[in-house]
Amino acid sequence: MKMPKIKICGITRPQEAECLNEAGVEYAGFVFYGKSRRNLSFPKARQIQEALSSRIQKVAVTVSPDICLYRQIAEAGFDILQVHGRLEPEVLEASEIPIWRACNIDSPERLEQLEGIGRHEKIAAYVVDAQMAGSGKTFNWKASPAILEKRELYFQGKSFVLAGGLHSRNVEEGIRRFQPDIVDVSTGVEADGGKDRQMILDFVRKVREHCGNMEQLQFLL
Repeated sequence: MKMPKIKICGITRPQEAECLNEAGVEYAGFVFYGKSRRNLSFPKARQIQEALSSRIQKVAVTVSPDICLYRQIAEAGFDILQVHGRLEPEVLEASEIPIWRACNIDSPERLEQLEGIGRHEKIAAYVVDAQMAGSGKTFNWKASPAILEKRELYFQGKSFVLAGGLHSRNVEEGIRRFQPDIVDVSTGVEADGGKDRQMILDFVRKVREHCGNMEQLQFLL
């Protein structure tokens, strides 16, 4: 089994960036959305970026961003633009960084919207998230087998990011069910209003141990 990469989303402090460096994750998510408790100003984001290893890609997480916000994100040196809500044509046209397009699932039928998102070359990945992003709750995994059954139809060579309610106790099940390219966690590694070092390390260990054990099992079979 291919080991999924790991994104820790919603970091808000430089010391959290240091935890991500220690854990060796591949992506860090910075939220730019005024209604989120994890919302950052660009000066604050710059402080966190300075503490983050250059090996970790920086993802700007937005909701229906306008062209002004996109330009601020691009000027701030982000590697990826993650878009929830609307993806405006002018943002898609202007973007010089890859886009992760988010799909919030409130029922199995909503998976069909993945087929209508578009296959633009700038869209590098689809983030399949819970109905309310950042809620700490999963979508209905049992009622959503079509994600795996129609993987090639839905994603067609794009990366599949599994998000919404992941934590160290369920991430192995999520990997088994959906075989994502990337797992994305936020609330599931938080305690006392911020990211928790041990919870991050436990989450990363579960992902890597699970995939290592599956590789050993496949070898034995």
